Amino acid sequence: MFRSKKNRFLFFPLMIVLTACGYHAAGASGNQNAQLVSIPLIREDDDGVLRNSLARAIATSGKFRYTSDVAPYELLIKFENNYTDTIGYEWDVNAATGGEVKRLYPDEGRKTIVALVTLQDCKTKEPLLKPFKVSSQVSYDFVNPSALKDIEFTDLYGSKQSSLQYSLGQLDSEEGARAEASYAAFQDLAGKIAEVLARAPIAEKKS
Repeated sequence: MFRSKKNRFLFFPLMIVLTACGYHAAGASGNQNAQLVSIPLIREDDDGVLRNSLARAIATSGKFRYTSDVAPYELLIKFENNYTDTIGYEWDVNAATGGEVKRLYPDEGRKTIVALVTLQDCKTKEPLLKPFKVSSQVSYDFVNPSALKDIEFTDLYGSKQSSLQYSLGQLDSEEGARAEASYAAFQDLAGKIAEVLARAPIAEKKS
């Protein structure tokens, strides 16, 4: 999609609390009958964002409780797709003159993740549910670092001001916006996985 000078910005108000190595979820389920489940390390989840989000999400279902200790069940997550592509462009800007350049510059991206989820018995390795897929897509905008119109404005007194300090996170570089989108996509995935598990007909099992 090609766009002119207009920019649209998407703000992700994320409140992600990374816990200690045990990933104990704040606000964990108070249901003592909830089944204990462990979550092994997830490849391509280097910062543990998805794992931590999952621990918190499944706790709210009341059906499962995450533990870093031995559990009767384990939740396995494998990414089948995890990529970012460019979906929007604008005309580039000459950094010296501020004039438009007949060269397209990317200014909108999209993060796509597809994960295969398996809930299995820790001892027998038999799946308790048919493995299922969940997906998430998050679109995001970012600024052209060479475009003065994107990073500064003139205030009422005629002084140049940086747009970034007033943007409340809405203006970001491509790298920063991509990271925000990844966080949002991981949280979305965690919520969807928790919803499926909450509806799953799992018989109680003593650990």
